[in-house]
Amino acid sequence: MPTRKGVKPSPEDVLSYFKQVLAENPYTGTTEQIVTTSLAIAEASTRVKGRTFILWRDKTGIGDKVFSKLKKIGETFQGLKEKERRDVIQGLPASYSTIHVLCSISPAELVTGVKSKSITPATSIRAARDYTTQIRFPGKAATDGEKGRWGAKQEHLFSVFRPAELPLEGEALNTLEAALRRVCVEHGVVMRQATTASIKTLRDEERERAGAFWRAVMEKELTQKWFSGQSDELKKQFNIRTIDELRDTPLRQFTGFLTKADGGTEKFWQKHGQAYVAKLHFLIETTEDRAQKYNWKKRLDEVYERHNNLAIWKNVVLKESGLI
Repeated sequence: MPTRKGVKPSPEDVLSYFKQVLAENPYTGTTEQIVTTSLAIAEASTRVKGRTFILWRDKTGIGDKVFSKLKKIGETFQGLKEKERRDVIQGLPASYSTIHVLCSISPAELVTGVKSKSITPATSIRAARDYTTQIRFPGKAATDGEKGRWGAKQEHLFSVFRPAELPLEGEALNTLEAALRRVCVEHGVVMRQATTASIKTLRDEERERAGAFWRAVMEKELTQKWFSGQSDELKKQFNIRTIDELRDTPLRQFTGFLTKADGGTEKFWQKHGQAYVAKLHFLIETTEDRAQKYNWKKRLDEVYERHNNLAIWKNVVLKESGLI
């Protein structure tokens, strides 16, 4: 965005400029126009926060779902250098839906896909889904005898089994997986969940893993020791007897308990913002209600816009766990 030297543009000036960019670059136009609009949306989301951005988003005339897809495209392209952007744009189809699917892989993987001609302007949305599944789930998507993501045939060396009587979930399961992955990295081998399934099954498995991860995060944020320190009156008011009941309670009751537990609304975000974010992510990954999932995702976007520290925390937690 062009600015005058020494003059910081107001949020209104910023959004006015991006409004012009969006008008000149329809998201139904060429690949370059789609990417230009997407980059503008992504940049606007970092320059302008809170209700001002939300109102501008609503005034763009772009539906919430499409807006979210374009924002994701823009965030992916922000991870590319200028020359890489130009090269990738030339290799992508003129379809924001297809580009959004392709942006589920990393910027570096996107560059590789275009350079190798695995992604071309003729790539359909179905082909894009197949390609990104192959990249994200190399062991699961490949059939026996095919080359995987590392370009060589692979041999199944070991399997890990859990005795039926041994409970293993939440933080304990994540700790085991992290330890196994560290050992595998040291020896140059790869750990995968040894299943071959349809794309729907793969997505379900990914959601199950993500749900378990965010459940474990909640266990870290809301401990038994903290819960034991809460008053019996508060527990009786919300009819919550154990820490697990609190973690599993509906969002409104969950939020109400935490708000009253430690200082009211003013201190809620400071003390329990991370637990609230983990709860939302857990609900998103475990519900089958698409409308409710959409509402929770929209709520998360609003939280991240108003509390940038929580967005940073979320990314750090995911990176440390190898999920992004």
